[in-house]
Amino acid sequence: MLSEKRLTGLRLRSIVSALFNHRLFIPIILLFIVQLLVVVGLFTRVEMKLYDSWFRLSGAKHPGDEVVVIAVDDYSIEQIGPLAWPRSVHADLVDKLSQARVVTFDLTFGSLKEPQGDKAFAQAIERHGRVILPFEFDFETGDNGEKVQYIKFPHQMFMEHTSGIGFVNTPTDIDQVVRRATLVDVNTYEFPIPSLDLATYLAAKNLGVEDLKIIPGYLDIKGYKIPIDHENKAMPAFWGPRETFKNIRYADVLNGKVAPEYFKDKIAIVGSVTQDEHDVYATPYTTSNMVKHGSPETPGVEIHAAITQSMLSNLWYRPVSPLHNFLFLLFGGTLTAVLVGRRGPWKGLLGTLLIMAVSIGLVYGLWHYHWWLNLAAPLILILLTYVVVTSTDFIQAEMERRKTRAVFSRYVSPDVVEELMKDPDSVELGGAKRVVTIMFADIRGFTAYSENKDPVDVITRLNEYLTVMTRTIQKHGGTLDKYLGDGLMAFFGAPIYYEDHVERAIRVAVEIQDAIKELNAEWAKKDGSPPLLVAIGINTGPAVVGNVGSPERMDYTLIGEDVNLASRTEALTKLFETLVLISERSYDFLPPGEIKDSLHYVGAELVKGFTHPIKVYSLSGLDLHFEKSKDKGFK
Repeated sequence: MLSEKRLTGLRLRSIVSALFNHRLFIPIILLFIVQLLVVVGLFTRVEMKLYDSWFRLSGAKHPGDEVVVIAVDDYSIEQIGPLAWPRSVHADLVDKLSQARVVTFDLTFGSLKEPQGDKAFAQAIERHGRVILPFEFDFETGDNGEKVQYIKFPHQMFMEHTSGIGFVNTPTDIDQVVRRATLVDVNTYEFPIPSLDLATYLAAKNLGVEDLKIIPGYLDIKGYKIPIDHENKAMPAFWGPRETFKNIRYADVLNGKVAPEYFKDKIAIVGSVTQDEHDVYATPYTTSNMVKHGSPETPGVEIHAAITQSMLSNLWYRPVSPLHNFLFLLFGGTLTAVLVGRRGPWKGLLGTLLIMAVSIGLVYGLWHYHWWLNLAAPLILILLTYVVVTSTDFIQAEMERRKTRAVFSRYVSPDVVEELMKDPDSVELGGAKRVVTIMFADIRGFTAYSENKDPVDVITRLNEYLTVMTRTIQKHGGTLDKYLGDGLMAFFGAPIYYEDHVERAIRVAVEIQDAIKELNAEWAKKDGSPPLLVAIGINTGPAVVGNVGSPERMDYTLIGEDVNLASRTEALTKLFETLVLISERSYDFLPPGEIKDSLHYVGAELVKGFTHPIKVYSLSGLDLHFEKSKDKGFK
């Protein structure tokens, strides 16, 4: 009896073998490999680009007229003068925007310039009562070499009259694209410090910093919850590329070209849109810096407008949890393995494309509901599963094919085995009726040449001739049926059918004649042997092609009247003293063209087994003539 240890080993090997042979084993391994790559961040950039593509695919959306941009543009600089403008200019602007619900500046005022203008600006801020000013978090290197954060506040003169301040630091992802917005800072003071956009929203809703509350996963603004991550970042909507929000020139407002009533109850955000200020960022809609061929980077002031509008519209995006992303990955990989396995490459590919289409549709649909589900990793897993499972199935099938080949090669020819491997169901007696072109070839004078020769030399030379003919036949897709002593039989159009099977046979006949001439020249140079000629007969017609014989021994060949006629056509070459003859039936199958035009009528002759004389043709322009009297093998 087997020992317990040996039994345990056998059971373990059995379990391992069963596991490796299970159809889901490889997909599971692929799943964990891809998930590992997800964890290390390999797909992060690609996922971000896919996220951007959903915005571009949906197209730009009108954000409404509640938020407008007062653009410090090149035109305004030409009209007002070079930057930085006197504070009195900004004071005039604030007065022109007196009916706006909120005026937010995306311009810094960290120091005083000239007393009169600074005072006028401070007074204008006080008169309006709803002006928001920006500040920045910045870093400097301390005495010990460490980075120290500090705040660049607006000057006290302006800040004491404003209704709120907010930081303008704009975070970007690892690919330098703005997709998220930091709404509050909790690292500097004991209370949340709002961003410029949040400060604008608070002023518009008559709320204050005391109304902010951070709860797990959300920023709570007196019951209004904005989804945020652990860094207090939210994912706002991006309404479109640059200038999706209405841009009003600073100079036009200042010069009275826009009526003050237009700004009633609107939020006006003032900021630079010129490239010289370098306050531009890539957003999901940014596709190129070439204005004519894409969407250039967006000014920071328009990004603030988009974030503010997201607050007003309560429109935010949220990434799904890692668990849900993994479940989606698992679903895609498992479904692909089930639909692809053992269905062949093309059906498997169709199933794979269907799964990919469904996955893309699902992710895009969830995006419309403001959920961001990862897609890059699932698509990669689906493709990998298809490739690996299909390859594995192919290898297994090939191993089975080789086993079958080893069995059948014992009693059928290799050509038949190849055909059987393509269609195992054809392993039976009988065959199919097909129109084919049959060729018979025979070496003229070989019998006389063989007399009084060393059999080894005779066989060597015969093999060289047959090798040349065989290679030429197979080169053009012909099937070698059998060798007939010093000749052979071949056919074209089966097992693989070609529309031009007649033309292929005629081309082979021509190339054989050229090859034989070269071979004769080599033999003559070698030992002075006389040249041998190859006569060819070609006929076309229906024949039964398939496995002929007994269950123990089958041969892939063809039978029929036209096979006999091909043999008779080859025999007529002696009568008509030419090396190549094509029957009338082959001639009639030829379409008009170069090959048919190259044939000329030779004559007609009654042959055994046929009631009417057979018309035959030969090739023009080739020296195919030989005399019967010199053919010692002719009887």
